[in-house]
Amino acid sequence: MRITLTLLIASATALAQTPQANPDPAKRFFASRPVVNVAITLASEDRQSLRDRPREYVPATISINGDRKGWPGVGIKLKGAAGSFREIDDGPGFTVNLGKFGGAERLHGLKRFHLNNGRQDDSRLCEWLGCEVFTAAGYPAPRVAHAIVTLDDELLGLYVLREGFDRQFLQRILGSTEGTLYDGGFCNDIDKSLERDSGDGPRDHSDLARLRDACALMNDGRTAKLESAIDINRFIDFMVLEAMVGHWDGYCQNRNNFRLWCSAKLGGSLFFPHGMDQLFGKAHASVLQHPSAIVASAVNQHPVWRKRYRTRLNQLLPYLKSRSLNKKLKAQGARMAKALKRHDSDRARELTKDVRDLMNRVSARYKSLQKQVREPEPRALTFRKGKPHKLDDWNPSGETDQIELKKKGAAFLIQCKSRGEEERRGAYRTTVLLARGKYRLAATVRSDDLEALARGAGGVRLMAGDKAGRALLGDNKWTQLSCDFEVSKMQENVELRLELRGRDGKAWFRISSLQLAPAAP
Repeated sequence: MRITLTLLIASATALAQTPQANPDPAKRFFASRPVVNVAITLASEDRQSLRDRPREYVPATISINGDRKGWPGVGIKLKGAAGSFREIDDGPGFTVNLGKFGGAERLHGLKRFHLNNGRQDDSRLCEWLGCEVFTAAGYPAPRVAHAIVTLDDELLGLYVLREGFDRQFLQRILGSTEGTLYDGGFCNDIDKSLERDSGDGPRDHSDLARLRDACALMNDGRTAKLESAIDINRFIDFMVLEAMVGHWDGYCQNRNNFRLWCSAKLGGSLFFPHGMDQLFGKAHASVLQHPSAIVASAVNQHPVWRKRYRTRLNQLLPYLKSRSLNKKLKAQGARMAKALKRHDSDRARELTKDVRDLMNRVSARYKSLQKQVREPEPRALTFRKGKPHKLDDWNPSGETDQIELKKKGAAFLIQCKSRGEEERRGAYRTTVLLARGKYRLAATVRSDDLEALARGAGGVRLMAGDKAGRALLGDNKWTQLSCDFEVSKMQENVELRLELRGRDGKAWFRISSLQLAPAAP
């Protein structure tokens, strides 16, 4: 048995790129309007391998527009995180690596690209739009197109095609590949041992430590150290753009979905946006919020840089002007719907509605930001006569694919989907701006059959930053839990978490009980 994956690629409009001395074949690919037919062929044993080991490459052959010769030696593997990952038989996302198994190393100039299944974006346009805004504003971002995917004559649906973060991408963006590209992974900041994606920089993470140590300084030396470790002006643009498009699951607000390039030759570090499939979800989300990520927090606390942030917010806001963006969205959506209509007319009609909904969200976001730029600086949370403050703005995040997070009745539920020997970790997160002082996070919690990997490790608990409260294991009726912590800075953004760590079981958090209060003297 052989399996054929057919893609009909409707490319996005050309994104503005810095002119290169050498022609970029991929530029024409992403700018082309004709629909391109791509076929990926797998042997049956390789499909089984993707069932058993989805994150490992298997060999495949790609053909374009029915080219019988094709490109052998291509590597493909499944991709996606907790919200978007699907098994091979359930509409998965793919990473495609040309030449992985000895074949041709370029396809339309691309060495590596991704096929995202768009499970968290009905419009399939969020990532395209995010990269469009970043690029138009002069900030480097990947190029994005779209694909209609069928698997052995079975329609999988509309996919997002994005170029990979590889040496080719770096050469296009920076004109050099000297340095180290780090993968941020899942909710990791620069104080973690980030995975090296590529590059010839130091293998001891000393380039990463240089940036981290600069952010940790609390004296006048921080300014000079940070300016030598990262391009401050570019990073401020990065902060502004993430906030403008509502990328709550990005680096600045969630320490997630980013790539980081460190290069002493190129003047320090540079962040790249990633995983922008959930944009413009909350029109009124604060663009002035104090960020939680280490680099963003350090920059935000500097009065001059904070002032520049507000200046750049005013200057970059026109790139989100609804009329001009809606025109691009409408045109791209029409091309996508036309390609999809040939295979699924019902879904094509739904897509048109989803695109219209995104256009409305962009418009609402732009109007909200026009008001926000005139607002005063945000203030730390206040407590009336020391009374608790109820917390209701929580976002779910799962560290593995085997964790389920959902609202069930009057409670948040975190559940291990299957028993296993690996630890499952899931949490509900929120961030609050707090003044110097001591605090207590409290909640009422219930657990069923909650089992950790080892005695004294894991369970269900409340956390504030790196502080953790008492953990529950096993079966527990509704129980009051708390976590005490202290803010030592004048003001600080603190991430609060309702967390489950274990190999099996489930836990509920009563929503009405989630509150924060100043700790008793």
